[in-house]
Amino acid sequence: MKGIAHFASGLCAATFIPGVVEQAINGGVLIALGGAAAMLPDFLDFRFARFLEHHDADIAPDPDRPDPKALANAIAIEICRARDEHHPRVIQLHPTRRSIAEWITYRVAINQQRSEVVVKLGDAEASANCGPLAYGYDGELDIIELGGPSLKLVPDSEGRVALEFLPWHRTWSHSFVLALVVGLCAAAVWGDLAGVVAGLGFALHIMEDQLGYLGSNLFWPFTRQRTQGLRLMHAVDPIPNFVTVWVSLTLMLLNLDRAASTPIIDVGPYLAIVVAAPSLILLAIYARRKWRNAVALEISRQRDAVGDAEPPQL
Repeated sequence: MKGIAHFASGLCAATFIPGVVEQAINGGVLIALGGAAAMLPDFLDFRFARFLEHHDADIAPDPDRPDPKALANAIAIEICRARDEHHPRVIQLHPTRRSIAEWITYRVAINQQRSEVVVKLGDAEASANCGPLAYGYDGELDIIELGGPSLKLVPDSEGRVALEFLPWHRTWSHSFVLALVVGLCAAAVWGDLAGVVAGLGFALHIMEDQLGYLGSNLFWPFTRQRTQGLRLMHAVDPIPNFVTVWVSLTLMLLNLDRAASTPIIDVGPYLAIVVAAPSLILLAIYARRKWRNAVALEISRQRDAVGDAEPPQL
């Protein structure tokens, strides 16, 4: 989920805590603290954790002869190396800069069924076989001007290599234990009410991220691996992000109105018409699109399987 959605939900959650809205009427900023705490996990990741990651290999196109086959082979070699050495490796995918305004960008797809890495560079496409894979993230990886993702290659006892997307993301920073620590620190500095607001905002971010594919390390430092998400959405999907912002802001407005000396909002019709109706319509549209994409993907996989099973024509 995008930062603005986390921020809006943190603001909204704060208004449900008794005493927060009343404090805001008197000039308090605890509502803003809820929004800030809800953005803190990603702030820790993108400002600190990503720069602490060690890379065993950096992969980028040749600036003079960019070749998708060479990129696919380079990734496949690292996967095979992790399998042969029985030791995890971390690779970083980079674009290549040719000039101030010109970059060589590409796209990487993992075909788990075919055990292939597929690289698309411009109109060209190439693949390389890399043996049995386990890949839990959905969709292709875009290596664009701002940089590409890193992948952790983790071999298992069955000869497969698991590809972990962005191994530095949603680990220690996305833990309910850390949410408790943040709440306790805020309580020590600004009081118990601030502690509840900050801890809840931080924890809400983690719960929202569990709707996606990547998951989070929910109980670090007592756990070491990310718990797989519910795979209901991607972080960049516009409809779920918009619905989150819409519901958060409309409910926050309702809570602020109810705290006024003379409320003007009729709660029942407001919840039905303003909050629920547009949200349900948009989510229905999103669910239909997601279902159609899943059907199309399954048809494509079945065609690939049939193509692999058919003997070559003589």
